[in-house]
Amino acid sequence: MSERTLEYDRAARSWLEALPLGNGRIGVMDWGSFPARLGLNEESVWSGNPGSEEAQRRVGGAEARELYADAQRAALEGRAADAERELRAAQSGHSQAYLPVGSLVIDGGADETARRSLALADARHTAAGRELRATTFVSAPHDVVVYRLEGGADPAIALETPLRLARHEPTETGERWILEAPLDVPPAHEPQLPDAVWAENAEDTVRVVVEACVRRGGGATIVVVAIETTYAGLGEDRLLSLDDAIARAGRKIAAALEAGYDELERAHVGAHRELFDRVAIDGSVPAGTISGRLDAARASGETAAADPDLVPLLFDYGRYLLISASRAPGRLPANLQGVWNDNPRPPWSAAFTTNINVEMNYWAAETANLAELADPLFGLIGAMSRSGEKVAASLGARGWAAHHNSDAWGFTSSVGEGGGDPKWSFWPFAGGWLLQHVAEHRAFGSDDEVVSPAVVRGAVEFLLDWLVETPTGLGTAPSTSPENTYLDADGAERSVGLTSTMDLAIARELLTEVAAGGDELAARARDALSRLPELDERVTDDGVLEWDAAHAEADVHHRHLSHLYALHPGSAASPAFERAAAVSLDRRGADSTGWSLAWKMSLWARLRRSDRLDELIQLFFRDARGNDGQFAGGLYPNLFAAHPPFQIDANYGYVAGIAESLLQSHRGEIELLPAVPSTLPTGSVRGLVARPGVVVDISWENGGLVEARLISREGRAGAVRVRWGSAIATVDVREDGATTITPHDLTEETA
Repeated sequence: MSERTLEYDRAARSWLEALPLGNGRIGVMDWGSFPARLGLNEESVWSGNPGSEEAQRRVGGAEARELYADAQRAALEGRAADAERELRAAQSGHSQAYLPVGSLVIDGGADETARRSLALADARHTAAGRELRATTFVSAPHDVVVYRLEGGADPAIALETPLRLARHEPTETGERWILEAPLDVPPAHEPQLPDAVWAENAEDTVRVVVEACVRRGGGATIVVVAIETTYAGLGEDRLLSLDDAIARAGRKIAAALEAGYDELERAHVGAHRELFDRVAIDGSVPAGTISGRLDAARASGETAAADPDLVPLLFDYGRYLLISASRAPGRLPANLQGVWNDNPRPPWSAAFTTNINVEMNYWAAETANLAELADPLFGLIGAMSRSGEKVAASLGARGWAAHHNSDAWGFTSSVGEGGGDPKWSFWPFAGGWLLQHVAEHRAFGSDDEVVSPAVVRGAVEFLLDWLVETPTGLGTAPSTSPENTYLDADGAERSVGLTSTMDLAIARELLTEVAAGGDELAARARDALSRLPELDERVTDDGVLEWDAAHAEADVHHRHLSHLYALHPGSAASPAFERAAAVSLDRRGADSTGWSLAWKMSLWARLRRSDRLDELIQLFFRDARGNDGQFAGGLYPNLFAAHPPFQIDANYGYVAGIAESLLQSHRGEIELLPAVPSTLPTGSVRGLVARPGVVVDISWENGGLVEARLISREGRAGAVRVRWGSAIATVDVREDGATTITPHDLTEETA
């Protein structure tokens, strides 16, 4: 297995040069400098409190129902402008923001950094100067930050924070800071609102305890940092006491000191490797710094081809980032920036954006053999199902629904402050998309009940009540296609239409989930399915329709690809839909934001077009610095992906795209090497997972299959159909050993 590292020859000069560490709950950005600078984050440090969503409501339930009913009538009558006006009037305020704890400065002496590196397989950061050497990691087993300094003096420690400092006090082993988060932080795209509103009573907002201790011994100084908060958890209607947070921090510091550095490091590396080592793409790792390698490869004009290990390196990095941002002891899912943020008013609030971004964060969880990392996402779904009951009621429906944005308090309302464009504020289908992850979890072999059946039933109840007769059959009105618009007959740009193709795809998918049952809800679902248009009715020679009828596109290169949901992440695309999707993708073009590039990677992989992946990978590896246009995806110096600005969804979506290029299983068979990029002409991968729960290792040469090994997960043994190109075989897979397949075991498929 290749031990890939991110290596640099100087300390970071900006946050986007610092390197990320995390244990799922605590995030650290290490600048690799002397004195050390560690940017600190903790997953539950959000503005607001459990009552924040209610405080943001601008209209009451009865008034909202009337406004939505008027919007529905207007949409059905073709009065899009009137529908948009009513939707704006029904808007709530905004979800809350994920906030930085601050920067911990550890001054054990000055030195010039000659080398710093992040070992992805060990999740350890090291920095070396002329006289000083430092190692940093964030332990999941002990739930603390550990910093070890060799050489230098006993360090002085300071905390720089944008939060309100309530007090700073000594402890028996070091020092403690008590911080207070704001009561409200609006998104940066609402500039008319104040940067922050602070609570008059500190008990009304999240309070943060940062405790640091210093211990010297064995020729080195160890700094252990615990971060605890008064956040009680998703869906909880209270905050915990400050005394409770202080006690938790003290216990974790004491346990870490008792364990000692060697045990802390051993336990940390072992726990991380248990996850990271499950999957590996083989490759030869060249020497040199990341900046040097990228500069040389970019100068060639063919970045990934000039340095073939860059493709698997970014694949490993994306897996590393998901492990670091979404695992126990963490309870919240990875947000728009994972678990790392230095901005007290971050772009889009660094929240959970549910019309693509938080879903993309978890696309690779199943295929990359990291299924348990989606547990925090399932927790968010449960919380949103409870708060979303009011949203459904405001829409005149039972069950629950959610729009585009959520936060640590389970926000589900339509945002916009009364003036937001419905294209990014109204879309009550987030619940259906999120529940697709639950269905995928089962499809990949899990029997765990990750959400209550009542959550699924509640989403279906909403959908059945929300569906309405339209000119083309049962559908949705008003309907948006997330963040996209069209031109009406007068050339005006419109956000609202009837039954967007994404609405249709998610509706059919969700109803199919329950239609096989024997109860009344299942019967209603079957009836609705019989009346909904088929997805192939959206297929035209010019591509896939975005709404129920052809409209002139306001932006032919739009970054969202919502109308192609059935192709990916869904799996309902027919051959006709696939052909039309290729036309639509051609119309959109290759270049776009980072996460859109990643989505296109998976879409083209599903269409078995490795040539298109090559083009997208080239764009993915460009330098994002100074590039802030609409088509600006790329990488910052620390390999964080650009929207721009930084958004981590593209890092995670890239992993999914590469996995889809090597292994697919959504068509009812296991397909090997469907779209291998030319930058990986020869290689091997081990540990990927296929439906219905089969672990697959593959080796290939010059793009052709050499060998595949298949082992079933527990309870998933049996016959599976395997495909490579046009050659197929049906083989038995078992739990107690691998089934090996070579090209000689496959036969050409006959018509």
